[in-house]
Amino acid sequence: MKMKNKGIYLFQLLMILFFVSCSDALDINDSPNSPSSVDGDLVLPSAQMHIAGSVNGYFGVVGGIWSQHWTQSHVASQYRDEDRYSLTGADGDYGIPWRELYSDALVDLNRVIEGARADENNNLLLMSVCLKAYTYQILVDLYDQLPYSEALSAETGVTQPKFDDGKTVYEGLISELDAALALDLSSASNTWIQTDFVFGAGGLASQRRAWTQFANTLKLKMWLRQTKVNDAGASSAISALLAEDNFLDQDAKIDVFSDITDQSYPLYETNVRQLNVATNLRASRTFLSWLQEFDDPRLDIYFTAGSGGHFGLRQGDIDIPGSQLDGGLVDVANFSPTTPFYFFAKDEVEFMLAEAHLRYGDPAQAKAFYEMAVLDACSRVGADCSGILEAAYAYPDGDFNANLKAIITQKWAASVEMGYESFFDHNRTGIPAISPVSSDDGNYVPGEFTYSIAGVTGGAFPKRLIFPAYSRRTNQNTPAEVPLTVPVWWAN
Repeated sequence: MKMKNKGIYLFQLLMILFFVSCSDALDINDSPNSPSSVDGDLVLPSAQMHIAGSVNGYFGVVGGIWSQHWTQSHVASQYRDEDRYSLTGADGDYGIPWRELYSDALVDLNRVIEGARADENNNLLLMSVCLKAYTYQILVDLYDQLPYSEALSAETGVTQPKFDDGKTVYEGLISELDAALALDLSSASNTWIQTDFVFGAGGLASQRRAWTQFANTLKLKMWLRQTKVNDAGASSAISALLAEDNFLDQDAKIDVFSDITDQSYPLYETNVRQLNVATNLRASRTFLSWLQEFDDPRLDIYFTAGSGGHFGLRQGDIDIPGSQLDGGLVDVANFSPTTPFYFFAKDEVEFMLAEAHLRYGDPAQAKAFYEMAVLDACSRVGADCSGILEAAYAYPDGDFNANLKAIITQKWAASVEMGYESFFDHNRTGIPAISPVSSDDGNYVPGEFTYSIAGVTGGAFPKRLIFPAYSRRTNQNTPAEVPLTVPVWWAN
């Protein structure tokens, strides 16, 4: 297909040059060199790829299991610790994203920020601050405490940075975003960063508009996280954001993955190609039963049916012998090597706005955004939910709890492969509800969470990750271990 837009052609050309000159930026397993003097145009996309590879890889797997979209196959063993709720700091897989986000993405972004500030390139500065804040937000929501105020400062001699509590990290990130948004983005020193994987194809004006919206959308997400512990602050901040009404109206995604080793969609690369098996993750009966209950057209998109038709494994039923349940009977989760990585999907933003308006804004807007979100979520994966939206998925337009349940439940169903987000939402809202009976009980309500059959935490669900051993080896200030069943600060 011929390129009709010179800017897009230039963007593609720069990508080719970037791949040749920067040790395969799409390689999510190898870290790029870290020179003392960097070109922000080249380092920024490398940081973006490290974020995508880390967040969507192992965090994507555990988020999907703990959101009960998937469960570990009973005839395989890769993710048994995740399904048992028995992860510890010794689980080395989770040291990988911690190390790559701190040692690669955040270090790179800090250098880009310093260079952009020196060059007064506020467009580059804004997008780098957005990516830094997004990365820290994911990490602190998973771990509750992080090296933040003293992190990324080895040049000044701080090699053992203290850990800040989650509230402090959130306050710092929001302040950084506010400061970046206050910069002059129209001065002549601002440049179009064509190597930006997310919004690099449309020109300077389009790029700065999109990253401004990204910053506001990230702030909205962070304030929604706080509705349980700081409703007054969330109400004030979200009301101001709604009045400004400048949020993402498009996907914020990286969509350049190929079916090539180390250059494919991270979740596919992590879970399928590197394991050389595509059947570790199976449909959780929790989610499958919900899709079946409402005849959801996404069922055949999310899962490949077992030999006898669609069949979901009970969450955590990993010790049932294959002789008792043939592995071929259980649905397999579908993954593609070319799926985009989403910082924000358009439907995710619409679900956020539906909740924000329900809590603090216009009830009519809450309904409108909910309906747009359901349709866009289905469309994003190639399904048409228009008929079901008018029936089973109709907005309740009832009391607050019924409306919130509809919004968060649909957001959960749309968060497949972004399960860390639905995991956070569940910890904050308790939606979907936790079932008092097992998923094979006649009184089970489809979609309600069930405690893992193999769980080792006495009925308590996971709420966080454990600091990896890598952190303890490299930083003596790593806090004492907190059980993974203890909520993070905004979920208390």
